Amino acid sequence: MSVESFYSTSVRIIVKGIVQGVGFRPFVYREALRYRITGFVCNTPEGVVIEAHGKHCEQFIKALRENFPVQARIDSMEIEPCESAAYTGFEIRESTLGLGSVAIPLDSALCLACQTEMDDPANRRYRYPFINCTDCGPRYTIIQTPPYDRVRTSMKHFTMCPECLEEYNDPTSRRYHAEPISCPNCGPKLTFLDNSGNMLEGDSIALAVEMLKEGKIIALKGLGGFHLMCDATSDTAVAKLRLRKHRKSKPLAVMFGSLEQLETYVSINEVEKSHITGSIKPIVIVDAQSETNHLSSLIAPHIQRLGVFLPYTPLHRLLFESIDFPLVATSANISDEPIMIRSSEIVGRLAHVVDGILDHDRTIINALDDAVIQIAGNRVVMLRLGRGFAPHTFALQHPTDKAVLALGAHQKSAIALGVKENMILSPHIGDLGSVEADGYFERTVQTFKRFYDVEPSLLVHDLHPQYASSAYALTQKREHYGIQHHYAHILACMAEYGMDEKVLGFAYDGTGYGEDGSLWGGEVMVADVHAFERIGHLKPFALLGGDKAIKEPRRIGLSLLFDIYSLDEVLNMKSPTVEAFLPHEIRTLHHMWSKNINAPRSSSIGRLFDAVASLGGFVQSLDYEGQGGMMMESFVDDSVVTPFSFEIENGVIDVSAMVKEIISLQGDKTQIASRFLSTIETIMEHFAHLYSELPIVIGGGVFQNRALMSRLYRRFGEGRFYAQQQTPINDGSIALGQLYYALHNTKEDNGR
Repeated sequence: MSVESFYSTSVRIIVKGIVQGVGFRPFVYREALRYRITGFVCNTPEGVVIEAHGKHCEQFIKALRENFPVQARIDSMEIEPCESAAYTGFEIRESTLGLGSVAIPLDSALCLACQTEMDDPANRRYRYPFINCTDCGPRYTIIQTPPYDRVRTSMKHFTMCPECLEEYNDPTSRRYHAEPISCPNCGPKLTFLDNSGNMLEGDSIALAVEMLKEGKIIALKGLGGFHLMCDATSDTAVAKLRLRKHRKSKPLAVMFGSLEQLETYVSINEVEKSHITGSIKPIVIVDAQSETNHLSSLIAPHIQRLGVFLPYTPLHRLLFESIDFPLVATSANISDEPIMIRSSEIVGRLAHVVDGILDHDRTIINALDDAVIQIAGNRVVMLRLGRGFAPHTFALQHPTDKAVLALGAHQKSAIALGVKENMILSPHIGDLGSVEADGYFERTVQTFKRFYDVEPSLLVHDLHPQYASSAYALTQKREHYGIQHHYAHILACMAEYGMDEKVLGFAYDGTGYGEDGSLWGGEVMVADVHAFERIGHLKPFALLGGDKAIKEPRRIGLSLLFDIYSLDEVLNMKSPTVEAFLPHEIRTLHHMWSKNINAPRSSSIGRLFDAVASLGGFVQSLDYEGQGGMMMESFVDDSVVTPFSFEIENGVIDVSAMVKEIISLQGDKTQIASRFLSTIETIMEHFAHLYSELPIVIGGGVFQNRALMSRLYRRFGEGRFYAQQQTPINDGSIALGQLYYALHNTKEDNGR
């Protein structure tokens, strides 16, 4: 029977995607009443099931496709005829138990309707810190197991009052089955603690405001964890935060009370504004207004970019009712470890950092950092997959019978699961290697297994034998294998776009374990979902001192000089790199270089960025990853497009001539930064011309550079150039690439 012939009779519809916990069932109910449809709608492990009877089924289905709730996402809609049934109306049935492949609903920022209610003195939720509805509030962060019903969330500990229960059961209310529904009579309560965990008497918000106005630091419990907050206009407060947290100069995110306040400090375009004010409100990296910027100079030292966002929970918003200055709002953690979710953690590990803790008793089940994005060429560059974007679910074109778990990389850790009809990429976990981060990594694995009721039969991981994620795979008694790091970068981008054809891939990052055992990072490859061929790479250079070179770009700059000049020439050279050492240090490092002592070689473009940052006099020692590139970015002039000289022979990219030209520029930072990016562009154009029939796919942390990405979008344009937008372009999506490979290369597919 054709679809058209049964539209007017009786149909069974299965809708898959993000369709639970987002008001989808009451939406279906309202549309059914509108088109006089009888039947029912129900959440099931496989998605939302609808049985519809009536002569207006065609219009009803069209409305489902086009008018669904703002937080919903429809991945597929299966429609088939069913037996006619004599329903007297349309009902919303209880969820059926069991786990499946349903996408997990995502946390979202306070919606306008709830904001209006909390501003209304006559409303019973006036100034209520936990107001929410089906369009906003916590989701993933409070789920213990799917399906998303209150009894399986941390809200099960709060018994609804009669008024909330009435709304919860009213299909015409926007709070129908809003699982976190509550009010001042029945919901979570705020408390304010000192840094020893003792409860302080008084209004919790007023106490927090008082501390912030006094230049003190508080920890505030948000949706997915605690923020550390202080006055962003006070050098004293920010310096205190940096000193206590041992965060010397890495940029800090700033939360503003309103868009109007934000725009007095930064310059934003319409695309950036749409994300800043949208339903997620991530941290967006934008241009600072240096001439009118009264923020502390310690927020983002030597960087003309600023991470900004607006209050996204009612609690954050209430704080700003009594504060007229922006606040630093950075994750409460140690270095790059996972965000903390319990006040006991703050007391135990950050008591020396905070003066007070604004806490509440709604438990966070799943930690979740704020997402971080930037805009390049009017397109999103995802830097950290977090609140509102994660877990990120992709519908598979071909369902898998084999549950596969991908374990990602070591830095910016995330995992990915392939099960039934979906690929799911986890939120940002953190850098592995600490007890806390490794523990959270393993808890995330268990959470995903519990959510989808699977025990993966195959594990995929990075080739690097010392990565904690690789070590974890080796301890599990099941099939596993490694995927080369840079190939996984390319596969991650292919996965986002559903590509399986041959592509020309550029994988540019810091370092990753190469198939030959060396440190790759400037790789050009022809790849598909089954294999890759390395057709180009940066000529390897020595990292003098190994890991020390990653922290000290001057060591890499010196290595490049040793490749070109004699020791005497280097000692007598006028160069910021040379001036960063004492003569005897240069002689010692030259001995290491000539004898290959603790001087592993790398083809990394990321490390080349560091070397240029040293040679150009931008920075000699790094306080955080990517600092050199970010400092260079501030000097880029898009009108300067002449590349430096370089040679490519048999695919090997030699930049010796570029190094000589940089030396000759005598520290002209604008010329050096701008021409270096043009050089990267031109190198890519060389290979793109040789393989003009192939689409271009990129991946790796180097492409976090907004100036470079903007140039690449202009150079390569639409139709051929593919860069990730929904998932991190850095190591945060390595797991997605690993998973994509595994799903295309099971034993059944190719006899692996």
